[in-house]
Parts: sequence; structure tokens; C-alpha cells
Amino acid sequence: MPSAFSHRLRFLSVLVTVTLTDLPAGERALIDLTRSPHAIMYMPDLADVRWTGGLLGERFDVARDTMVPHLGRLMSDPKTSPAWRNYRIAAGLETGRFSGPPFNDGDYLKWLEALVQVYAVTRDPKLDAQLDEIIAIIAKAQREDGYLHTKTIIPQRAGEETREFANREHFETYNMGHLLTTACVHFRVTGKRTLLEPAIKAADYLDRLCAEKPAELARNAICPSHYMGVVELYRVTREPRYLKLAQQLIEIRSLVPPEEGSDHNQDRVPFRQMTEAVGHAVRANYLYAGVADVYSENGDRSLLRPLEAIAGNVADRKVYVTGMTGAIYDGASPDGVDHRQHKFIRTIHQAYGRNFQLPNLTAYNETCATIGYGLWLWRMLAVTGDAGYADQFEQTLYNGILPGISLDGTHYFYVNALKKLRDFDVPLRWSRTRQPNIPASFCCPPNVVRTLAEAHNYVYALSPDTVWVHLYAASRLDSRWLDGTPIRLRQETDYPWAGAVKLVIEDAPAREVTVKLRIPSWLTSEAVTLRVNGQPVGGGIKPGTYADVKRTWRSGDVVELDLAFKPAFWEANPLVEETVDQVALKYGPLVYCVESNDLPAGVRLQDIAVSLTAPASFTATRERIGSASVLMLTFDGLALQRPAWDPARLYRPVSERTPRAVRLKAVPYYAWGNRGDTEMSVWLPAR
Repeated sequence: MPSAFSHRLRFLSVLVTVTLTDLPAGERALIDLTRSPHAIMYMPDLADVRWTGGLLGERFDVARDTMVPHLGRLMSDPKTSPAWRNYRIAAGLETGRFSGPPFNDGDYLKWLEALVQVYAVTRDPKLDAQLDEIIAIIAKAQREDGYLHTKTIIPQRAGEETREFANREHFETYNMGHLLTTACVHFRVTGKRTLLEPAIKAADYLDRLCAEKPAELARNAICPSHYMGVVELYRVTREPRYLKLAQQLIEIRSLVPPEEGSDHNQDRVPFRQMTEAVGHAVRANYLYAGVADVYSENGDRSLLRPLEAIAGNVADRKVYVTGMTGAIYDGASPDGVDHRQHKFIRTIHQAYGRNFQLPNLTAYNETCATIGYGLWLWRMLAVTGDAGYADQFEQTLYNGILPGISLDGTHYFYVNALKKLRDFDVPLRWSRTRQPNIPASFCCPPNVVRTLAEAHNYVYALSPDTVWVHLYAASRLDSRWLDGTPIRLRQETDYPWAGAVKLVIEDAPAREVTVKLRIPSWLTSEAVTLRVNGQPVGGGIKPGTYADVKRTWRSGDVVELDLAFKPAFWEANPLVEETVDQVALKYGPLVYCVESNDLPAGVRLQDIAVSLTAPASFTATRERIGSASVLMLTFDGLALQRPAWDPARLYRPVSERTPRAVRLKAVPYYAWGNRGDTEMSVWLPAR
């Protein structure tokens, strides 16, 4: 394998400014894989999919009407966030000093990306004007050489001696990475180059730095959003330097000095030697997503092999039943070393942890880590076509990302526990109650808002003469293949509340086209039926794969897929110590939990259990939490009737007790914490 230095010597750069007038305007996909030679599929264009109802459609409506405007006000008001004021000071429009976390620049750009996506769907001219106004100030804040980081620029413009990349925890490349991504989306939606020009300047700055100071750039790859951003800029501009830069960003990671490298930032060992997910989960997942992007362009299988190994390690050992990652508040790097290496151990914040180390009360599960996991999963799906990644993406979307914001769109979770008890008064770093603001680290709110504003882009994908249906949700697809041939269909379903799905073809070419329907791995083949125009489709249907229906379609053809799921209890591998002899309730893709405000009078959350000696009797009812409609599940349970615990005692003898039968109510996990400060548990003892 060539060394990092030989790669660098091959492209010591003659930097050429991209000719913007040569760039094609017009919409492309959120992640544009249309010309990525090693991607199996690509997203439809940004406005080609529209929600027509359902849970995800309702979430988009809240994002459009509340989440995005509310968050914009929050991030623009100096009383609640300094993010926008920092840009204005850096642009010379206000006076003052930098304040807030150093990554606020990128967080504001994530919110801006959400605003762009809402505009892509609504075409509201007021949003277009708002975008123009904001972008003009961001461009003015940027240095002429392309560097953009207000924490450094503000004191520099005041005449202070402040050095770039003075502290690797200042997140400069993270901030510039989100500039690149947001600029690409904005250009695709509007055809305007007002944000793309600053993005190109920033990428050229990174390119020069990579050639001149590769080790410095490598050690500052913190939450490396710039990997994804540089690849996306290459896809927009087709400038080969940017693909070379993206490749080199991976190679130079080996230049981080041993005394600084750690699993905290996934730079203790070269990427190609990695076999499991380690360290800070946000940084890890952003890295893995960025490497998958590079693979989609260059086909380097020495990058795909570790990605597949790491993805398997997460899926089989380190992900919660909710699809969340990053279990541990503080871990160690390297983990499991002998006593002679103790001097090399470093603390890891929000760590992936050991295999099977998945605590519930103290689960960290930062919302951003789970969003990064989703970004990585979708890219793995795109380059492999493996339905397992689509299953995991769905699990993460419904149970890991949706919980990050309240149903009304104004309160946020930074961390996501799977159990909450008032008696557990151990101080933890972050609140396990939804918060209206998280000033110390505001990365999660804009990240979850942009993800929900963009979620419709993940429902379908295209490949030659093929339509992939990854997610089941009420929606309409109106798109074209690369040859200009149209495809239009609508999806009618109440999924995830019910498993009946109907696809109605509205327009298709006069040639054979394959519709690929994901069959979730959590179903049995007997639970799936598939019909076209009322006639059963022959051939085996295998859960965990795509069912292919190939024919020459006519307008009005109907595909009916029935996924006959029902509530079911799941258990974890017994090596997950904290869930031994416990079960979690799932209904289709949704994980459920029990909240204390739904318990019978006099019954405590820590005293309930589920009996597995007889079939459970479930009752499903639609209820409203605020303005949101959710499906509640009521089922048979037990109240253990334990005597109250003396908080001064750690242990006591077991006393005789006779459980009594009670009816328990469960709420979808994504909806918990929306009815006051409640106790909650996903896992329930089984008797």
C-alpha cells in the first residue's frame, strides 16, 4: 500500500480555481450518487419525493411549520445562542468578542441546510430571500484565503495574534465541512452560487493545507464532516482535485503523532487496520460515512473491507435496540491493555465502549451520534445494495433520530437513556429531560431538524430501470432516470402503524422496470404477501432482502405488499448484562417503552414485569399527545408488589411476594418525555 507521503507527492498541487460558470445548475439529490461509479443506486432529486401523510409526513409538517423557524429564532437571538451573532461580528457588521462553543459555526450551517431543504419542497419566496440574506453575511465573514472559523477570525480582525488550528478541539474542519455540504445542497436547490463560491474557497484552503501541512490537517480532523463535504463538492463541480483531496484526507490520518493519537478520534491506528467501532461515537460515525463516500467514487476495496467489518461489529455488538450508538459517558483508549501500558490510556468521551456494553440508566447515545450512524448506514446501503443496511437505517430513523426532538418541535434530547428513574440521583453530564435549549453544546438540535427536513429523500432510490423502495411511508415519487425517462408512483400506507402498503404506478416507461421492495428482516416469510393487480407474485420472499417485481408497467398498475406484523417482545444477547431476563416491546419497526404516568395507581415503574408463561393480549389505540397522533399498546403485565426500598441500604433479604395482574400501557419510544418529567423504561423484567 502506498505511503501517505507518496500519495502526497503525487498531487502536490497546482491549484486551479474552479470555473463556476461551467457548473450545471438545477436540482440533484441530497447525496448525489448519479455519477458515482461504485454506487449501486442514487437518490431522486431533492424535490422529487413528497410526503402525503403518515407519521413521517406529520413530522415534516412540524419541521416546516415549527422546528425550522423556531430553531432559527433560537440560534439568531444572542440571549439564547451566540451562533449568528458570531457570524455578524466576523463579517464586521457588529462589534464584540466570540462567545459560545467553537463548533457553533457548523451547527448554524446545519440549521441553514434544513432551511434549504424546506425551501426545496415549498418554494416559498420568503425562504429564498431569507437564505440570500444569511448567505451574504456568511460569505462576508469568510477570510479571503477561504478559511472560515469565527472563533479565530473575530480576534484576528481585532488585531489579536490568534493562530489557526491552535487547538484540535476547536472543530475548524467540522465547521468548514458543514459549509461544503450546505453549499452543495443550496446550489442544487436554487442554482445560485452565492454559498458555493465560499465553499470552493474553503475546499481550496483545505487542499493547500493538505499539501503543505498534512500532519496539522490530520490532527484536526475532529468530527470530520469535511470528508463528506469535500466528496459532495467534487460531485457538484467534478473538479478532480477535490476527489484527490478526499482520498488524501484518509491517508494522512496515519501522520498523527503517537502521543496524540487515540481511539477518541479514531487515529490511534491507520483506518485500514480497524476492525471494530471505537472511541467517540460522533467522530467515528462521521469518519465512517466519509470513507464510504470516498469508496463510492474510487472503488478502493481496502476502504470497504474495514467499513463492512466495523458495520458488522456495531450491528452485532454495539448498537441499542433503538438503533442508537455511543453507549458510554466516558471510556478508555486503548481498552483492555495490560498493566504495562497504563501510561498510554486516555479518556474517551461518549464512547462506543466494549462489545455488549449497553447500559440503560446511564446510556449516553448522543443524538448526533445516531444521526451520524444513519448517514453512514445509508451510504453503506448505496454502495452494497444490502437490505440489512436499510433495515438498520429504518430502526435508527424511527427509534434513534425521531426521539431527539419533542413532538411539538421545540424541546431537545442531547443524550438518550433507555431507562429513567427518579430514585437514580447519580449526577450525569446531561439532562434526561427534554430541554428548550442546550447552550453548552447545541449540535444536536439543528442536526435532528435537518435530518427530519430531509427524511423524504431516503424513501426511494433509482438505478438503471429499477426503483428501490427502502422505506414504507405515505408519499409520492415523481422523478426521472438519467436518460430522462419519467417514473411516477404514489405509496398509500399507514405504516408504521399498520403493515399494508399499496404502490400505484402513475407513469412508467414502455419497457421492463424492476420495483425492489424491502422485506424487513424482523418478519417471517409467512407474514408477507405480495400481489400485483390482485394476483399473487410467485417466487420466494425472503426477509432481509428486496423482493423484485419486474414487468412493463402501465398507468394504474397496483402493487400490494402486506407486512403482517404485530406487537412482539424481544430479548437481547445474554452477554448484554443489563438486560438479562428482560424484554423490549416492538411493533413493526417501532420500539415501545412504558412511562410512569401510564401506570395503574400505586404501581411503581421499577416494580412492573411481563409474564411470558401465556400469550400476551395486546390492545392498540390511537391517542393524541399534544397535536401528534400515536398508537398506544396496552398489554398484560405484573405488579411485583415489592416493599419500598430504604434508600440507605444497598442490599436486603428477599421477601415473599405475590405478583398481581395489571394492564400496562406502552408508548412509542420516540414519543416519550412529551407529557412532563416522567420515569421510563424500554426493557421490562420477564417472569
